[in-house]
Amino acid sequence: MKNINILFFLLAFTFTSFAQDNYHTLTQQMIENDHGLENGAWMLFDDEMQNLEIDFFYGSVDLIQLTTATENFSQITNILNETEGGYFYDSGWGILNQEQLEQNDVCLLIVNLRKTNNVNDLGKVSISIQADDVSLIEESLTIQLEEQWNQYLIPFQASRNYLPNELIVALGLAWEVQEIELAGINILNFGNNYSLDELPFIVHNERYPGYEADAPWRATANDRIELNRKANLDVLVTNDNGEPLSGASVEIRMLQHEFKWGTEIQLSRIAGNNLQEDQFENKLLDIDGEGHRLNWVAPGNSFKWPGIEEGWIGPFSEKVNAMNWLKDNGFQTRFHTLVWPGWINTPFDIEANANDPQYIIDRTNEWIDFILTHPELEDLFDEYDVLNELTTNRDYERTFEGFGPYVTGREYYSEVMNQFSTLIPDKPNVIVDYVTISSQQNKGTEYDFLQNTIQELVDDGIELQGIGFQSHMGHFPTSIYEVEEILNDFASKYDAPLKITEYDFLDARIDPQTAANYLNDFLTMIFSIPEVDMFIFWGMWDESHWMGSGNLFNEDWTEKPAAEVTFNKLFNEWWTEENGETNPNGVESFRGFKGDYEVVINYQGQSLVDTITLSNDLEISYNLDQSTATTEVNINNDIQTYPNPATNLITIESSTYISEIELFDVNGKLQLSSKNINKKNTQLLVSDLSSGMYSLAVHTNGNIIKKKIQIVNR
Repeated sequence: MKNINILFFLLAFTFTSFAQDNYHTLTQQMIENDHGLENGAWMLFDDEMQNLEIDFFYGSVDLIQLTTATENFSQITNILNETEGGYFYDSGWGILNQEQLEQNDVCLLIVNLRKTNNVNDLGKVSISIQADDVSLIEESLTIQLEEQWNQYLIPFQASRNYLPNELIVALGLAWEVQEIELAGINILNFGNNYSLDELPFIVHNERYPGYEADAPWRATANDRIELNRKANLDVLVTNDNGEPLSGASVEIRMLQHEFKWGTEIQLSRIAGNNLQEDQFENKLLDIDGEGHRLNWVAPGNSFKWPGIEEGWIGPFSEKVNAMNWLKDNGFQTRFHTLVWPGWINTPFDIEANANDPQYIIDRTNEWIDFILTHPELEDLFDEYDVLNELTTNRDYERTFEGFGPYVTGREYYSEVMNQFSTLIPDKPNVIVDYVTISSQQNKGTEYDFLQNTIQELVDDGIELQGIGFQSHMGHFPTSIYEVEEILNDFASKYDAPLKITEYDFLDARIDPQTAANYLNDFLTMIFSIPEVDMFIFWGMWDESHWMGSGNLFNEDWTEKPAAEVTFNKLFNEWWTEENGETNPNGVESFRGFKGDYEVVINYQGQSLVDTITLSNDLEISYNLDQSTATTEVNINNDIQTYPNPATNLITIESSTYISEIELFDVNGKLQLSSKNINKKNTQLLVSDLSSGMYSLAVHTNGNIIKKKIQIVNR
């Protein structure tokens, strides 16, 4: 608590009369003029100087009070956090209400904030409006400040009565060493004169970090997409004698992405089940009205353990019926979720036997065996969330700690993974959590705990086949730069595909265009990172979304701006449909996004249609007289290059001897070469080259194999 002479302050307050100051008068006028809100009562003092005397701070925070005549306010609190914490709330600043609030009062927090450039460029603050004993949080969000002053308007509705000094407005500052400035904080209470929806919610979230049209991450991300998400396709057309045919028409039509694009669904909405919705079913089969669809789905709550035993969302037979409908219609499916080790997420008898670890182990193992060997579910799922939210659901861990062979209690999770791989050896196992992208954490105690737990599994011999990142966005979405940092960090440490398993905005009050703009950038970033192989919307329709804020469609099935973004990205910008004619050598070349294609060839009245998968650079030959594909060669299988992007050395490995290596820039100019190698592996020093895209030509046994290489000069 701030070191002040309490007795002196009370005496001074007793004999001094304060009138509402200019800042509070102007602020009330602004709220009335701009937002039509009248008769709000201040919950703090209506004088800036008085409010400076009732704030407090804790942790590694220093305050300096400044006076200014250049802003709309006269007093500034300079707040310096000197130490990074394990949790954002390890250091903070706060202020308590001075007037009573009644339950259901509708209120508006008003505060002016900015970051300074004196320490670093972070300016990341978590704002919480909560009971003084932290038993209830009325509103909480994390925002990233700008160097300019911004006024933040955050509405909330009191869930209980608050006497003076029982409600705190707190700033969590321990994200990093940082310096911010605060001014003019107060709460206007409008009682029951307005509904919560009538109050403005302004946090400048349209300017999330990375939003700028010229943000530097964009060009780099697009280069990575070009390099990693596309492959070369050479189509050779010959006659029955194997002679090349010049001028043959070749068309490639993309059918499906290799990347796994999907959505969470309610099984009760399809296949004639109890909440059958024709339009829901139609959107699954044709999401954009142009014949395209997402290729993966994830039944949300239907197969959770309590959901099965307690009959959530319809009987078991309906769930099986829906799963069969999905498979019959060509969808791949994710199981969610096998073990979610918190009492609240398990059947009631699990917590009731919290003092009997063996009971819990036996009961959980029986559940795993039941769901993985059930004859009606055989081969209906293509991937499984095996372990869910271990970081914050630690009841199992704490119960098993010190029991039998368990030291930490987390050893049980390796047993779960082994049980899974024994029962279903050919299906990917995934560990999922929300304490990274959803929580805007790229470091800290929870982040480290998740990585340590994954490492324990790896050290215990578990072959992890997927790491899932829930991406539930708050009103202020996670920085695009932090999304990149988080995914690259996990990619650098673990040899497992990364998956965005649950994407949505939790707050239906998010501006639809802001949500669309952010989705556009988020998709671009995650698609650019080669280790990411999946993106799942956590619900596409308002009516069936757990928070009423579906990603793509309003309740009446009209499209949200985010739908246009999605369809443009997936089925236009990142979709390949091209045509051309073979050259005198009988070859037409394409570079397309990886996925399944229909190839159509026409030549002098003869036609051929084939379906292929383009996953790596591919050469394929067609003999028109036979009307069948006769030769298919994947020209990337024998050559491996890494790292890519590269900064210093590129390693090239081949199954046959390498004779020569050449590196060309985008203009085809030779930059580096190495001859007379005669080895199956070699290295190329590229540290002196400029950043950009290059073509690597590897000569082996008379063949020349080309690879796209990105060089990043740091």
